[in-house]
Order: sequence, then structure tokens, then C-alpha cells
Amino acid sequence: MLSPKIAFAGGGTGGHIAPALALAEIVQERFGPGNVHFLCGGNELERSMLGHAGYDFTALPVARPRGTIRSKATTVITTALAVPAARRALRDFGADVLVCVGGYASLPGALAASLARVPVIALESNAVPGKVTRAVSRLARACFAHMPLTRPLECRVAVAGNPVRRAFLQKISPVDARRALGLDPRRPTLLIMGGSQGAGAINDAALAAAPALGGAWRDCLNVLHLTGQNDAARAEAAWRQSGLSYRVAPFTHNTATWMAAADLALTRAGAGTISELQVMGVPMLLVPYPQAADDHQRANAHFVAAQGAGVVVPQESLDVARLCELVERLLLNEPARQAGREATLASARPGAARDIVDGILAEIGASNGRPGADSKERAAA
Repeated sequence: MLSPKIAFAGGGTGGHIAPALALAEIVQERFGPGNVHFLCGGNELERSMLGHAGYDFTALPVARPRGTIRSKATTVITTALAVPAARRALRDFGADVLVCVGGYASLPGALAASLARVPVIALESNAVPGKVTRAVSRLARACFAHMPLTRPLECRVAVAGNPVRRAFLQKISPVDARRALGLDPRRPTLLIMGGSQGAGAINDAALAAAPALGGAWRDCLNVLHLTGQNDAARAEAAWRQSGLSYRVAPFTHNTATWMAAADLALTRAGAGTISELQVMGVPMLLVPYPQAADDHQRANAHFVAAQGAGVVVPQESLDVARLCELVERLLLNEPARQAGREATLASARPGAARDIVDGILAEIGASNGRPGADSKERAAA
């Protein structure tokens, strides 16, 4: 199989789509355009991320359950109705394998692939595998996991790290990144973000601390704040009043530059954000989302903290005094700042995307597509 066609199923959040995009970059790099297709739910974020990256996708009409019996019944019905559409998309694309990346569109994709005898591979970015991954594992040949899993799956599991997109692997100096974002290039920089859609509790805590941060360190600190759509205007006003050097945006496709500019990140503990910050060498103040399914963000955060790449800050403990104390200790103290960067880089797995693509291709008996691979294989034979 010289040019395998690889389909991806899943989405719903940036944490599901971003690793799939990282794998798709490797596939396209090795085999050229036209070898990747996405099955997703078709929400605004998915359309934006996939459209920006230039990949074709099929939107499956899968409703995410919201907790009520009626909502759960609707999800079951729409999942069943989406299976024929997924099967047609896989057939029309000519898929040789389906990689399920989590999110509810993964399930009809996996069912359709199983019916069509297309091999299924799972990808799990969190320490606690989600319900969809657990269901998909019954149909999958293997699962590639970001970190050791707290629950067993019904397929073989290989811990391989989390794929990150090529932009996060480029060597961008903090000074150049700060200049590009209009910040003072000499000042240590705090990045505040809540994932692809923002986080109200993190925004509230950070903006409550803005006067204290500005009062104590007005000439010593930059702030970058990705707010999500709802809080951009409020954040703009608060940081302007603080007197700090800052930049605010509701969302950016240029996350890599924002991360490269940072020396410390205040963030949720989503797996995608964690893995991107790790390869950029940005230590984390991790605030797990308390309502995350199976409390998976807490498990993610403690895994990172155990490697010295972050500090876990429960949401109920995130107040002005605590945030100022952490900024002073971890960001404004140069030896601590450097030690945090080194520990974070040591915890990263920048080759995860290539390793996982190699693993997927091995599962289906395909050439890995790397330059010289075919000649080496012929010589070995």
C-alpha cells in the first residue's frame, strides 16, 4: 500500500480536532494532498479549524447528549442515522483506515468502518479515556494514548504522547514572538487561556487580579489573554486600566506565536493545550474544569505536575492572592522561570505525531512514506 488514505472521525472541541490535524499534516507531507478526510459533527469550531487548515470533511448529524433522557435518546437516534452517511463518506473517499480522535462523531464513524471492514484505530489524549473511546475500543485494533490511562480499554494501548501541529514545533524565540504581538520583548509574559472556547472562571479570576498585578509589577510583566467570545471586551477594559503591557483576543489561529511569547500559562487542563505548551516549553498553572467528564482534567493536571511541568490550582483556590503569589514565585523569579521551562521541555514528546502515524501505517501494513523507506525495505528483503 504505497499511498494509504486515512480518515479521521471525531471533534466537538479543539482538543479533539488539533491532534487529528497534527496527524493529517504528517500524512499529507508523506503522501501528498487528497489522502486525508474528516468525519465530524460540523459545529462552528470544527468548520473553522478544518477550513483554515484546508481539509475536506463530511459533517455527520450527531447530537451531543446534554444530560436529559430526551437528549440522550436523541444522541442514540442521530448516531444510528449517521452511520450510513459515514459509511458512504468512507467508501467515496476510499479509506484504508479510520482514526477515531474522540467526540461523538467518532462513534458512527467507527460503526461504519467496522461494517465496511475498514480498520479502526483510536486516539486518546486524556488520562481518563472517555465514554466514546471506551466504546470505540471494542472495534479498534489499537489505541495510541497521550499518557498512561487510568482505565483499561478493550484493545491494545500504546502510550505515545499527543500529536501537536507543525507550527508548535518551530523554533520561535520568545523575544521575536513578543515583538510580533506588540509586547515589550524584555518582559516575562503570562499567558491566560481557557481552551478553544475560553473559560469564564479563569477569566474572572485573572481580571479580578488585574489591578493587583498592575499595581505591583506594571513595568515588569506582559499579559496575553485569550478570552473566548464572551469576555473579550471586559478583559480589554480591565487590562488597559491595569497599566500592564498586554494583548487580548477572543480566539486566534496563531496560538503557537502566543504560546512562544509566554513564560507561564494559566490554563485549563485539556490534553491538547497541555501537549502544545509542553513542546513550547511553557510551564503551566493548571486549573482543571470541575465538571469535566470523569474529572479527566484533574488526572491530566496531576500527570503534568508530577513531571515538574506545572502546578495544579483547584478552581476554588484560584483567587487574587494565590495568583499573585504564583506569578511572583514562578514567573518573576528568573531561576524558577528557567527551571520550569527546562522541566516542561523534558516532559514533552515532540515526535508523537510521526510516531503515531508510523504506528497506524504498521497496523494496516502500509509503507511509512518516509524518503528512502521503500528502497531500504527492498534492500532488507
